[in-house]
Amino acid sequence: MQTWTTDALPAKEKFSYWREVLCQAYVALDPRPMGEQGFSGRVAAHLLSTINVTTIASSRQAVHRGPAEIRRMPVEVYFLNLQVRGQCRMCQGGRDVLLQPGDFAIVDSTQPYLNDYCSDDWEQHSFRIPHHLLRPLLRHPEHRTATRVSEDGGLGTIAINLLKSIAARADSVPDGAAAQLGESLVDLVALSLGATAAATESARDNVRRSLCDTIRHHVELNAADPSLSPVTVAQHFRISPRYLHKVLEEGGRSFGRILLDSRLARCAEDLAGSPADVSISQIAYRWGFNDLSHFSRSFRARYGQTAREFRSAAAPSG
Repeated sequence: MQTWTTDALPAKEKFSYWREVLCQAYVALDPRPMGEQGFSGRVAAHLLSTINVTTIASSRQAVHRGPAEIRRMPVEVYFLNLQVRGQCRMCQGGRDVLLQPGDFAIVDSTQPYLNDYCSDDWEQHSFRIPHHLLRPLLRHPEHRTATRVSEDGGLGTIAINLLKSIAARADSVPDGAAAQLGESLVDLVALSLGATAAATESARDNVRRSLCDTIRHHVELNAADPSLSPVTVAQHFRISPRYLHKVLEEGGRSFGRILLDSRLARCAEDLAGSPADVSISQIAYRWGFNDLSHFSRSFRARYGQTAREFRSAAAPSG
């Protein structure tokens, strides 16, 4: 990982340094400070196979890429910007979109564009994707820039979850897995923006694999909900319960197994860390169990001891 920051610089040198950072981490750009306070900025960059992943945060600024910058550095890439905090207005090709946290859009480095970071405190994950990887997959690629993709429960949600996951662990992805992960990323981005029929067909396996990971993550996050079921999760992702079961079975674990394992793991964490006056039944109910006999049998089968024995073993000695 490579990191640039303005923190240690004198105030009068910060923005000139920042201009150089953006050109080094991205492409030739013309940034302009927009806030009234002193400027600060930070970029952390990771290389994932042929895709560069950065996390950028700064004071308010507007970043232009015009004809002069394109001539100076004629690179053929897309920048996919996923908003983490604050807002960003992206403009290209006569289109204008405002990104809120969780949204993403792309811009094409071969055409003029503007990224107006209109918040005093903002953060983005930015993915640099070579033209030759993404452009052939897009239907009408000239119309796909500066169009917003949000968490819609369908492909947008799957793509955004994958992007967040990659950004969070980009520096720990094994070299052997980076290329496949990059391919899945590009496929899902194309599908969420509007892919060709051929790209849609070839990306089917990547979509199922990513959908499986996303469903599993959703179940783990919502394990405490006693009403969580294949029907409610299928409705969230706008798929049929039958397709949900098929996707999860292909991933190696059923819905019931994922949910039970998640609830038992959370119960075990609470048993080890909660005060003694919090009862075992309270913990079980907290994590979605509504049948204590079922909880007791499942816990013993999973951990080889009763919940009471587990709590006693985890308690500090003395």
